[in-house]
Amino acid sequence: EKFFKNAFPRMTDKLGIVYTPIEIVDYILNSVQVVLKEAFGSDISDEGIHVLDPFTGTGTFIVRLLQSGLIRPMDLERKYKHELHANEIVLLAYYIAAINIEATYHGVYGGRYQPFDGIVLTDTFQMFEDGDPDDKLIFPVNNERVEAQKRAPIRVVIGNPPYSVGQGSENDSNKNVEYPTLDGRIRETYAASSNAGLKRNLYDSYIRAFRWASDRVGDQGVVAFVTNGSWLDSGAMDGFRKALS
Repeated sequence: EKFFKNAFPRMTDKLGIVYTPIEIVDYILNSVQVVLKEAFGSDISDEGIHVLDPFTGTGTFIVRLLQSGLIRPMDLERKYKHELHANEIVLLAYYIAAINIEATYHGVYGGRYQPFDGIVLTDTFQMFEDGDPDDKLIFPVNNERVEAQKRAPIRVVIGNPPYSVGQGSENDSNKNVEYPTLDGRIRETYAASSNAGLKRNLYDSYIRAFRWASDRVGDQGVVAFVTNGSWLDSGAMDGFRKALS
């Protein structure tokens, strides 16, 4: 986190880059396991339980999942090849994540070194935007991974969402990207249920992440994100609380 803040301060501010202590990652992964068992009678190791970290950073959540023992040894190869997914938009972090995940799997599973095909260089929020152009000409292999992930029945979304509500001043020339389809979903859910006069914070990338992930798992899945506490009693988040409940 310190490296990105010093090397790429504007990008860090715009994308809301925050990295996560290992203890929090492990707590979230084990919590997912408990919820899967209690709510769905399954666990993270089962076939068909696809796991996505949509803001993977340097891959810590997937790395710790591979190291956790939550995936049974007999299921590890299937999980790694077909049911673990990660997205990252920053090229440097993407490469670090890929190497971290691949090296971890190799260390745990052994055998021949196998690339991790589940990682995608993409803007997660842009993936399901209406009219989003594909990248078949520029990044053909990456585009195939995007399409494969979009077809996957994601049942668990884990991670640490980006934290950015936008530039502090128009003079910053560092505006967040707009996502008409995703922001439309926020308008018809969180904003529609809110009595707050100022609703700008509902379009924070952090809140967008909850809307995106909730839509992605549909009516059967688990969303497990690092959260701050402001939404618990903030007046602007009343519609968000109603949607969660």
